[in-house]
Amino acid sequence: MIKAFKRLFALLAGVLVIFGAIKTAFNWLARSENDEYEVWSDDEQREDA
Repeated sequence: MIKAFKRLFALLAGVLVIFGAIKTAFNWLARSENDEYEVWSDDEQREDA
């Protein structure tokens, strides 16, 4: 029984690590100055939408 809880806890910890890595990757892409990943290229297009 305790072994099952340890495995469940390890699985949840692994999922949290994966989601944290994905979030970090997206934040890194958002901070980079490359505009390839931006939806809007400038402020004028934002106002038109």
